[in-house]
Amino acid sequence: MSKWHRYRTIAVISTTALVAAGLAGAASAQEASTITHTDNIALTDHDAFPYGTDLAFNGSLVAAGAGAWDESARADSGVHILKRHRKDGTLEPLSFLNCSAWHADVDWVGRYIVQSHDSGGDNVNCAPGEGEEGIRVIDAKNPRKPRSVGFAETIHGSHNLTAVGDTGLVYNASYNLGDPSAVDGVSIIDVAANPENPPVTFLEFPDADASGEHEQMTNNSGTMPTSMGCHDIGLDLERDRAFCAGITETMIWDISSPKNPTIETIIRNPDVSIHHGAQVNESGDVLLVQDEWLGAAGANTGCLAPDQPSGTIWFYDISDPKNPQPKSYWSAPRPDPTSDFCTTHFFGTFEMPGENGAARDMVVTSYYQHGVWVVDFSDPAAPTTHAFYEPDGANFWAAYPYRGKLYASSFAPATLTGTAPETADKGGVWTFTLDGYDD
Repeated sequence: MSKWHRYRTIAVISTTALVAAGLAGAASAQEASTITHTDNIALTDHDAFPYGTDLAFNGSLVAAGAGAWDESARADSGVHILKRHRKDGTLEPLSFLNCSAWHADVDWVGRYIVQSHDSGGDNVNCAPGEGEEGIRVIDAKNPRKPRSVGFAETIHGSHNLTAVGDTGLVYNASYNLGDPSAVDGVSIIDVAANPENPPVTFLEFPDADASGEHEQMTNNSGTMPTSMGCHDIGLDLERDRAFCAGITETMIWDISSPKNPTIETIIRNPDVSIHHGAQVNESGDVLLVQDEWLGAAGANTGCLAPDQPSGTIWFYDISDPKNPQPKSYWSAPRPDPTSDFCTTHFFGTFEMPGENGAARDMVVTSYYQHGVWVVDFSDPAAPTTHAFYEPDGANFWAAYPYRGKLYASSFAPATLTGTAPETADKGGVWTFTLDGYDD
């Protein structure tokens, strides 16, 4: 039997219990149903598979990573390719390539999918590059029969990766938490130059323990970096900027020369536990810095105190990118003390029409076992909760907007969180419609 099975559900649930909590239209958490959600968001499709991690979009195609946290998960780890139907945004599974990886972050470089390999020990069943750490190149010219065709070995492997528009380059986010003396920096992989054996350049951060073994990034910030490497890298291609969320800080880079990014600004915030991700709004004047509370290791405490700076998204005015100004933060307003994991995770920004035709700045974020949340930050000094969807058993790793729909990836079951095997059908890709958000 195929490991794929399609699962659809739309829940209509009483809204009484949470009106008093300030979320009118939210579903009652006291009822027997396994889903709570606001009335302005609806589930329209669920393509179920275990261990769903990152998502990446390329026209009508979607690449969905599937991470492996232990040996038993390796048969289900790799990259799924799905076809998106334009009419309703639902997905059709096309193929699965079993190239196991711990994280399995994914992105598109033209017809190729790039996949992260954080650990050589989890990279055991796919050539080339078996047993190595770095970035796999998958040829998806025929999305029903993808082929692993290349591998780029990188310093510290690959935790997350970001394709840099149509340059053919990939920025690799990786680091070594266990060795303070390890080199800190970013690898740039030129997939377009040679997909089968991509050239790799490592740029070292000009920090206090720079090794001198590698070319250093130019630092125009006036501040010495403390980051051990990027955890994830967001882009604003229209303004030639990249944003390195680097555990201890977030850097703003000038990427007008994408092979030679320069550090222009460094943001530090004592209330941010882990600089996990950074993205901008469409206008490029508001930067969102995401805090993965205690690196997820302590995320069971992330929702104990609602509206407090734990597991939050911070909003910065970067209309002057040399002088970012913190405006506010948002965290999930509903306490959830029983959740094993509760902190913001991968997220994406988008616009929706507002009053008088003015655009509204929105962000959708995964929140592990606390569901998928949508926040209106049109006023970055006063962000407001707009919608949420929280089904029992799901563990949302990533949530992104794409062409009028919201897509979220769940990695249930996973030994990382102790999720029970009977929740296997809660993994995979979930498709949502949001009132007012259309292609």
